[in-house]
Amino acid sequence: MNRFFNLTRPLTPLAVATMAILMLAWPARAELLSATASLSAANVVTGEAFQLRVRITTDQKENLSWPQVEGLEPFSVTRSTSTSSTSQTTIVNGAVSNSTSFVTDFIFSLTAREGGTFTLGPITHVYGGTTRDLGRAVVTVTKTEPGLSMRSSLSKQRLYAGEQVLYTLRIMPKDDVQSIDRPDDLQKRIGEKFSFHQLDQEIVRKTATVDGREVPVYDVRIALFPLLSGTARLDGISITYRQLRPGVSQGQSFFDMFFGGGGSVVTQTATASPLRVNITPLPPGAPDDFTGSVGSYSVKASLSQAVVAAGEPVTLTVTVRGNGNPRTITRPTLPDLPHFEVYDPEESGGSTVEGSELWTTRTFRYVLIPGREGLHEPGRVSFPYFDPARGTYARAESAPLTLRVTPGSLAAPTSPLSTRREITELGADIRHIRTGDFRLRDEASLPLGSPLFLALVVLPPLAFAGAFVARRRRARLRSDSALSRRTRAGAERRRRLREVRTALDANRPHAFYRALSEAVMAFPSDKLNREFRGLTLPEAMSLLAAHGVTAETAAAYDQLLQRCDFVLFAGMTPPSEEMRRDFEQAEALLTRLDKELS
Repeated sequence: MNRFFNLTRPLTPLAVATMAILMLAWPARAELLSATASLSAANVVTGEAFQLRVRITTDQKENLSWPQVEGLEPFSVTRSTSTSSTSQTTIVNGAVSNSTSFVTDFIFSLTAREGGTFTLGPITHVYGGTTRDLGRAVVTVTKTEPGLSMRSSLSKQRLYAGEQVLYTLRIMPKDDVQSIDRPDDLQKRIGEKFSFHQLDQEIVRKTATVDGREVPVYDVRIALFPLLSGTARLDGISITYRQLRPGVSQGQSFFDMFFGGGGSVVTQTATASPLRVNITPLPPGAPDDFTGSVGSYSVKASLSQAVVAAGEPVTLTVTVRGNGNPRTITRPTLPDLPHFEVYDPEESGGSTVEGSELWTTRTFRYVLIPGREGLHEPGRVSFPYFDPARGTYARAESAPLTLRVTPGSLAAPTSPLSTRREITELGADIRHIRTGDFRLRDEASLPLGSPLFLALVVLPPLAFAGAFVARRRRARLRSDSALSRRTRAGAERRRRLREVRTALDANRPHAFYRALSEAVMAFPSDKLNREFRGLTLPEAMSLLAAHGVTAETAAAYDQLLQRCDFVLFAGMTPPSEEMRRDFEQAEALLTRLDKELS
């Protein structure tokens, strides 16, 4: 067989038709309609951002390669791209035709770092194997002094994990600065290594002595709580500001935070110098009820009344106050209350700024029901913490509690048949209802051997035994807080997940992630009777591993808590789909923890 086509032989009509159909069906390559390059400004100052835009227009949508630009070394460069389409209808000699073009903008955002005259280019773009030269652009950069300077400092360079430290960012603007924006990247710069709280809601201008001169300053104060031990690098915070620049109009500033007035301005960014801090881990020997609080703490406790009847409720109010991480203030340790029913408390509180420190106060209100009369002196309410000033664990205690319980209003009545005389008088009052000849029923005909009768005989002792066991167990749960906590762990998990579900259904992201974080931390705390709220993540991972939790489950625990912290501290608002996915992951995680910690 001849394996080559004979090109001299004329094609048959069928072959011609087939080739025509294939040519019509074969997609035509997009055609380049135009390619241009433009510069947003030819005269800028150091620190000012401007744009180089390369626009490519084709008749079909296509993934295009990035243009090549030489001479970008003196600039800080970020890149972005966008695509749009336009349609055009034309009528020529009564014939209507439609055409669509696709425009792709390649944007180089440039910030000048030094003064001088610079050439951007050649600017080239490769399309269809052909390189097109789009020309060159010349930009003149005038060097200007920064509009402001910043100094960052820490109140101490060495501290314990969880201890509060004050970070101060001092901003010193010049007279030609029009406005300054608040720092908006705190989560990125701080949140991965520290829990933080900005102390000042309003940043107020004041005068301070700097290098022997009185100058206007603005102080941004942030309370930091280190999450991990070791040497931590605190990245410099960036501040965006607008500075007057005569001769070039670029509009008015949109946020005059510190200064009034108008004028032509340029937007610039300054970044504070990074800092390093040495963080010492907490020593071993922490109490079992330690929740990670580091700082100075006090406890106050009081009863709503000094005398109460047995069976009547009384309210125990406990207030814990301290300058450690607000998240580590959890329920205090109650004294032994064997003769009281104790209900879960209602919690409230908040944080305030006092001087240059953040102080947190939380109040817990317990309902107690005494079950035995007499004078009860249970002792003191306490809260364990680590004292960084002394380098030891300590315990804040309230004043001793005292409660007098009187007999209840429902005292047990005495028997009405207490004397022989009363029995005699009662016998005299007995009257016969029927008289005559009576026949006694045969004992064999009585239902003494029926299953129902036997059940009625056996059930009361069994019920008494069950009540006795339940009473002993309740008494043990009241006296053994660890057993009580483990026993209620499953019910508490379901209750907390219901709260999470409620926030999810109401589409309240912040309430959802707060409740989710609480549920994830509280369940292993209940199962192990060890608070996880005050632990760093590595400590929590080690504790879970020591109790048989697999590495996969521990990693899921770590990832979910970091997700909650990131959303809460960054002020994000995730979509409902992500919230629902996080909720499902939390349910699966707590189910695995329940099995692995059993």
